[in-house]
Amino acid sequence: MTPALVIGFGINPVTAVATDLVFASLTKISAAFVHGKAGSVDWTSVRKLWAGSIPGVLLGILAMVAFLGDNIWLIGSLLAILILITGISMLRSTGTSSLVSISPLKASLSGGLIGFAVATTSVGAGALGMSVLRRLLGDKDPKRLVATDIVHAIPIALLAGASYSLAGYLDWNLLGLLLLGSVPGAIVGSLLSEKISAALFRKTLGVVLVVAAVALVLKFAGVTG
Repeated sequence: MTPALVIGFGINPVTAVATDLVFASLTKISAAFVHGKAGSVDWTSVRKLWAGSIPGVLLGILAMVAFLGDNIWLIGSLLAILILITGISMLRSTGTSSLVSISPLKASLSGGLIGFAVATTSVGAGALGMSVLRRLLGDKDPKRLVATDIVHAIPIALLAGASYSLAGYLDWNLLGLLLLGSVPGAIVGSLLSEKISAALFRKTLGVVLVVAAVALVLKFAGVTG
């Protein structure tokens, strides 16, 4: 969503990040409600990630206040790098991952990196969080992976989004328009999650993210926009 807002609509990157964070958290709440009722959330894994991701979000917010601020070029560069890494990881993924024992410390450190990335760019809670959860839970139950990833992302996106909102970066009109379509879409998607080809969706999204990363680099290099 963030690169779409920046590239497609010319939104200021900081405003795009802020709006995307609140948009994502509210959208995920509606999806989490459906998954929660189905008993698909692995709360043990969620708590392991929260132990690092919530402090990571707070550190990311401090970094935004102290170092990044309105530095549009730097924020855009971080955004492009994370999107590119995420897109490449999706294209390289086979969709299968063996269950690996990860210590609570490693899970928390991974969560910390995810939280920091979310706070500074709005990217990370989804694809990066999923890569860690696949090691914690394996691939036997894709719906459980999706549900756990969604629930983990909600508080960190809310924390970061609330901070941006207090700083005056949130575009409320844009947020309302996005939610008009996203909340119904999230509910339908949650109900259909077991029927969608995860492999095809992952590869398609990987290509879209790589293209978006390149477009962001060109935009902030002054070649486009």
